Amino acid sequence: IAGVMLLWQGGTVISVLNEIFGERAGCTPVLLCAAVCMLASMNDMAAPSVSLEGKSLWLMQSLPVTPWQVLRAKLSMQMILTGIPVLFCTACIAFIYPFTPLELLLAVLVPMLYVLFSALFGLFLGLKMPNLNWTSEITPIKQSGGVMIAMLGGFIYTVIYCALFFMVGYKLGAVQFLLAVAAINLILSVLIYLWLKKKGTAVFSAL
Repeated sequence: IAGVMLLWQGGTVISVLNEIFGERAGCTPVLLCAAVCMLASMNDMAAPSVSLEGKSLWLMQSLPVTPWQVLRAKLSMQMILTGIPVLFCTACIAFIYPFTPLELLLAVLVPMLYVLFSALFGLFLGLKMPNLNWTSEITPIKQSGGVMIAMLGGFIYTVIYCALFFMVGYKLGAVQFLLAVAAINLILSVLIYLWLKKKGTAVFSAL
């Protein structure tokens, strides 16, 4: 929906951003990336995915698959159903905004790494804050501490990301700042991935 709206009214959006933040060089590409990341943070399927097993969790644990295969499937679902719309939205942005080649690469890389990070972080929260005793699926989906932290954390993350650019990042330029953001997303993703693959699988087996 956001991508289609940008194709329709994108020229106006870009003009407003350039007019308001024109004093900060490279601000528009950074804000567009941040907007895509914020939209992606609204999709938090990984966070409630463990709790949604409920009292039937033992069925998943008894299947002839490893715990990591189960967790990887939960991650893949969020990656697919979030990553594809993010790529579409980014393509729409690229159609209306004159990115340089490197900016375009980062405009794709930063949101996709954020999708990876948010999926991993959501699953981490799902394992650390499970709720398996529920009578309605609404409870783990909308009333879970892990889901709330995942969603609010995503919004706060993008706000901090924008604030840092306005405070100091603009001095580096959009490309260097987005490279730093991509590196941070990648490092955080690797750390959580390693935890999930080692300790996370043990936690899942013990639930």
